[in-house]
Amino acid sequence: MDMIGNRKTAKLLERIADSGKIANAYLFLGPQGVGKFKAAMLFAKKMVGDKGGINPNLILIGPEIEEKNGIVKKKDIKIEAIRDLQHKLSLTSAGGGYKAVVINEAERLNLTSQSALLKTLEEPNKKVVIILVSHNEKKILATIVSRCQKIKLGLMSESEIRINVGNIGDVEEIVFWSAGRAEMAHSFLINAQELEYMREAKKGFLLILGGSIGEKFALAETWSKDVADLLKKMDIWMIFLRKAMLGEARIKNLSASRALRTIEEISTEIIKLRETNANAKLILENLFLKI
Repeated sequence: MDMIGNRKTAKLLERIADSGKIANAYLFLGPQGVGKFKAAMLFAKKMVGDKGGINPNLILIGPEIEEKNGIVKKKDIKIEAIRDLQHKLSLTSAGGGYKAVVINEAERLNLTSQSALLKTLEEPNKKVVIILVSHNEKKILATIVSRCQKIKLGLMSESEIRINVGNIGDVEEIVFWSAGRAEMAHSFLINAQELEYMREAKKGFLLILGGSIGEKFALAETWSKDVADLLKKMDIWMIFLRKAMLGEARIKNLSASRALRTIEEISTEIIKLRETNANAKLILENLFLKI
């Protein structure tokens, strides 16, 4: 399989696919940016036969993006998506082969959706493979997890990232920002704007640390309008703070203890933004006052 990094996992998936001994359900786990979704899609396509174009035997489910009053936010995966899936699985597959389902960000399945999915898993079809992709196993019902074969993808070492990057682009900067995440490193290579985005996110964070109250609140108002993008920025701040805590990034007045305290504060607010309908602007303003 044409995966970036996680060679052992790639070989394992190849062996599973070639053996014909396919489990009914898999759970692809690992940190964000390591290539879980890509690995799941490659595995699914191998099951159904990848001939290019739209394949009716490959079903993809994920959270929808909602824009309301100028604010963009990811929605939970609701029961309707699972009911639609159940209907599709009740139909005969094209060509009589496998049907593969990939549920991306499975931790966003709400409780009702998970309960409905569990019923599908309890009545397995030998020609159906359901693949859940998640970075947070704890958000998935234990009864679902127990019915899945786990496939774990991990971080790469800095030396492995360097080997994969080669002499293309800003190697050390790519190594720094990818933080061991192979898929993220690859995205920097194919899209220079992604690396520039990281730089801008860092600049914004430094302004938060040293800016005036007015500057901080102005950023809170701007960033709160796109929660999905805000969460992406906050993930970048976390990378930067972890590097600072380990002494790999030096910033004036940002000690290791302050970096750790800030990580804890941001982690708390990320959970609120992802799991509640709290006002993003107020969350940011309170966060910026604390850090």
